[in-house]
Amino acid sequence: MRYQKIVVTGGAGRLGRYVTETLRGRCDLTVLDRIPVQGAEIHSVEADVTDYNALRNAFTGQEAVVHLAAIPNPRSAPADVTFQVNVQGTWAVLQAAEDCGVKRVVVASSDAALGLHYNPPGWGPQYLPIDEDHPLRPVEFYSLSKECTESICRSYANRGKIEVIIIRPTHIVFPPEFPEIEARGADVQNYHLWTYIAPEDVALGFRCALDSSDGRHAAYFLTANDGLNTRPTLDLLRERYGALPPVRNAAYFDRNPCASLLDGGRARDRLGFEPKIDWHEMIRVREAAKRKAG
Repeated sequence: MRYQKIVVTGGAGRLGRYVTETLRGRCDLTVLDRIPVQGAEIHSVEADVTDYNALRNAFTGQEAVVHLAAIPNPRSAPADVTFQVNVQGTWAVLQAAEDCGVKRVVVASSDAALGLHYNPPGWGPQYLPIDEDHPLRPVEFYSLSKECTESICRSYANRGKIEVIIIRPTHIVFPPEFPEIEARGADVQNYHLWTYIAPEDVALGFRCALDSSDGRHAAYFLTANDGLNTRPTLDLLRERYGALPPVRNAAYFDRNPCASLLDGGRARDRLGFEPKIDWHEMIRVREAAKRKAG
């Protein structure tokens, strides 16, 4: 690993456990969460991510931070709590990291920052495929909290004291959601626009961001190469919105008609990230579990 002393905030959470596992044994790892983490090679700190003083104590002597602790969707908490955790928490993490001389912070944002998932019907992409330069225009509180998160990251990166990398995972499909895969792929109104990624691949993406020699400030989509859809992606979009926005890279969909709407090229080219798991593998795992249980 490029950094040997790493803190993961939210490392006891649903995604955090995957990130912790991929870093375990590769570095001197500390997990900061409100609940303790058990396991060898992991130092656990119980703290709230909005507690600046606790963060500063935990970050002293550390080289890098992975900031995962957040409200994960608009259904998990009301707006005020979401802003307190997602926005104030990000400020506290970055301020404490800067004050402690941390070299790099990798922050979990979300493709929800685009404002395409939870917003009014017809609020579609401005061009295809969607890259990280696509305008952000959220109008509901969760997506807005992610845009605010990214603004705070940009501010601290501009100060020049720490490297700040933003990771935007798309919809993370955890094993309990495997039974819903086919239905989500067939749903023209799927609120994640059929994009998805496996948690193992998200964890790999964070590890790539820590290891990358490219520490410049940027946002990176993490997405599977395809969508959950079996019908061509552009056909579904046309049915959903009535027309297509400009397709800037037709070859992208020529190569894979069911390609993800999110272009993962930046993460591949700069971070060396390549997703390993697709939804077909998720279905194989699901069916194997059924056979074992039955």
